[in-house]
Amino acid sequence: MAVLKTGIQLYAIRSLCAENLEKGLKTVSEIGYEGVEFAGFFGHSAEEVAGWLKKYHLEAMSAHVPATEIIDHAEATIAYHKTIGNHRIVCPFLDMKTRADVEDFADRLKAVAPKYHENGMKLYYHNHAHEFVKDGGEYLIDILADLAGKQILSLEFDVFWVYRGGEDPVAYMKKYADRMDIFHAKDGTMEAGTIAGEGNVPLPAVFETAKALGMTWAIVESEASEEREAQVEAARKDYAYIRTLV
Repeated sequence: MAVLKTGIQLYAIRSLCAENLEKGLKTVSEIGYEGVEFAGFFGHSAEEVAGWLKKYHLEAMSAHVPATEIIDHAEATIAYHKTIGNHRIVCPFLDMKTRADVEDFADRLKAVAPKYHENGMKLYYHNHAHEFVKDGGEYLIDILADLAGKQILSLEFDVFWVYRGGEDPVAYMKKYADRMDIFHAKDGTMEAGTIAGEGNVPLPAVFETAKALGMTWAIVESEASEEREAQVEAARKDYAYIRTLV
């Protein structure tokens, strides 16, 4: 079985990062996280960010990048992420409601994907619950996976949002095992997100599956609070629980 590394999506401590990104990186490093998934850079240069990653012994293991930046500003996106050492470019959200929406997005991804691949980067899509709506009898997420193809698009399943979408996270991880190496290790109920281990997402089974499939990173993300200190405390508690599973 593979040994999973533990990363954090920095949206989890967004209030601190917006105030002081370097302090946010220092904080998650001190908690024990091995890598970070960025959710914006708050105006800082790639060189600054690269320096902080080195200083706090963190890997830039991925980043959430808006679809417009991925598609319409590919060269600048590639240059920035090359500098910080990140090769996973994740689209965090797309307002898709119909098959036509998905077809348009898949076509645009296909057009730009070669630029990323030439630079050693992979494109990913991160789900919420709205992709688990059907058009023509198929979920939008499955339509996207089919139309883009595994050579173009990898998947970063957020197991909480798969659960909220009414499906089994473990089943979806197995279904797309050949295009997954990272996932969001998030917990919650049908009403809201929770601290890891306090919700209804079957995280122990998720982690056993991830290890059996040879995945490399489990990424923590809590959305339980808008208050800075509560976000940091949630990151600590999530880390403590997740480390019992890796």
